[in-house]
Amino acid sequence: MKKIKVGISACLLGQAVRFNGSHKNSPFCSQVLAEWFEFVPICPEVEIGMGIPREPIRLVNEKGQIRVKNVTDHSRDYTDQLRALADQKAPELTDLCGYIFMQKSPSCGVFRVKVYNENGMPETNPAMGAFAHQLQQHRPLLPMEEAGRLNDIRLRENFIIRVFANHDWQQNVAADPQPKNLVAFHTRYKFLLQAHSEVHYRQLGQLVAEAGVRPMDEVMAEYFGLFTACLTHVAKINNHVNVLLHMLGFLKSKLPSEVKMSIIKLIERYKEQKIHLIVPITMLKHYVEIYQIEYLLNQKYLSPYPYELGLRNSL
Repeated sequence: MKKIKVGISACLLGQAVRFNGSHKNSPFCSQVLAEWFEFVPICPEVEIGMGIPREPIRLVNEKGQIRVKNVTDHSRDYTDQLRALADQKAPELTDLCGYIFMQKSPSCGVFRVKVYNENGMPETNPAMGAFAHQLQQHRPLLPMEEAGRLNDIRLRENFIIRVFANHDWQQNVAADPQPKNLVAFHTRYKFLLQAHSEVHYRQLGQLVAEAGVRPMDEVMAEYFGLFTACLTHVAKINNHVNVLLHMLGFLKSKLPSEVKMSIIKLIERYKEQKIHLIVPITMLKHYVEIYQIEYLLNQKYLSPYPYELGLRNSL
């Protein structure tokens, strides 16, 4: 499989570009995900000409505006340069299917970056790094995550699912925007969408029904926005249980009663958090393959990303 392009803060790949000349190498990114992703490393501070090493920067609330300033000399403001860099990079990054940023960074942080007032005291409300925020304005539906949050297995799996789904959309729907391709995409994501949000799934189904009736570009734009919002919800245990039981229903006329009961017991044990999600899924997938239930074989829920990543082994 051709590797998927994903943006990343350069320090996370071991590049010594941080303010103190160090790096923040992430083994999960540089060793595990690198098998599947073609990383596009960027260090905004270096790109705008700041040296290595360099004086540190922070987010400062200046009369209601969040600015990126030198920690000791607030007259040195890098906000506009970082925003301009994002504006410059955005057209070059249209083929990205995700982005992993360095947490807490005044340029790259996505969630809860600390903000200070002009007197140097920390404020209550956090913000987003200047470069990441500006890039998000260009690519609001691009899956974005911080390396630190990827230590949470549920957030990790959720991000990986969104990256692979984004790539699937770009390759099979956006590249050939026909109603049949949208229908096929929606069909194979049925159970995965239901695991994340039943409400969103039903709304997406209504949009698919309008393909071929309304202008295709309008339907696709609405669909992908809602699709992205749906997958942003981290799937809950009860949702997984409902999906697994629903899929089991496709096999009820084929399976011996004792096999069906054993799968139900596995699903119940997963619900009680006594086993990981991979156990009932593996059992279910085994019989789907034996009986060649084509509708289920095509479902992304069973294989939303390469099996080798092993993410459901810990869910």
